[in-house]
Amino acid sequence: MYTNYYLSSRLFHGSIEKVMGTRLDALLFGDEPASLKALWLDIIAEMLRLEKMLNRFDAGSALSQVNMNAVLYPVGMNDELWAILMDCKRYHVLTEGCFDITLGHWNEVSFDEVNRTVFFTGRASFDLGGYAKGYAAQKISLLLKRDAVTRALVNFGNSMALALGTHPHGNFWPAGIDNPYTNQPVDNLRLRDTALSVSGNAPARPDHIICPATGERVTAHKMVAIVAPHPVDAEVLTTALMADDGSAENWLGRFDIHEYKMYNC
Repeated sequence: MYTNYYLSSRLFHGSIEKVMGTRLDALLFGDEPASLKALWLDIIAEMLRLEKMLNRFDAGSALSQVNMNAVLYPVGMNDELWAILMDCKRYHVLTEGCFDITLGHWNEVSFDEVNRTVFFTGRASFDLGGYAKGYAAQKISLLLKRDAVTRALVNFGNSMALALGTHPHGNFWPAGIDNPYTNQPVDNLRLRDTALSVSGNAPARPDHIICPATGERVTAHKMVAIVAPHPVDAEVLTTALMADDGSAENWLGRFDIHEYKMYNC
């Protein structure tokens, strides 16, 4: 983990190589470096907590326990995970199935909203890869507001960014987007009190997104960027638009977004 405070710009920089499956960087503006470092440590603790709950590759995580046991019997869970799954269900409905944490097996999930349990009737399991970083960014925004930080840029591995206020020396936070196949810049966005999510294929992960409607992997060399006031909206929509089966024109207007861009790589 790396930390530094730049006195000339009054920016604290915190960085950790791997949390929530990616690198996390934060630039926090303020006059008290000790307080900003304490805030950064709180952010890291919250990210580690969420990772322990939502990481499907960790056999001990709450999500993995649901995936392993819900094929056998109705499984209960903590209030937070239940609320997350209900939120994912809401997004599934709003995007007409394009956002699907079961990757095409939604009909095999039985939610008991009275007893707050989940039961899988087939091969279903949950993957929160297209939701978790947006949720984590929202949690970070609450910590920033708790400590009255009004200028900050939080970056999850260049795929999710949360921008509060403006850069100390400008009217926005600049966010560059590069083509993963050529490493050449394709856009430069201006963020202010918004979240940016970028989803797409890359040489290291050329077909990791599945279209729920067809069950086929998305192999096109393309990226989607969404700028929205709410980080979960931004994260969910980039995943849904990458997996879009042609229905996005019916449902995209249901969301509050500032920018929507598609890039061919």
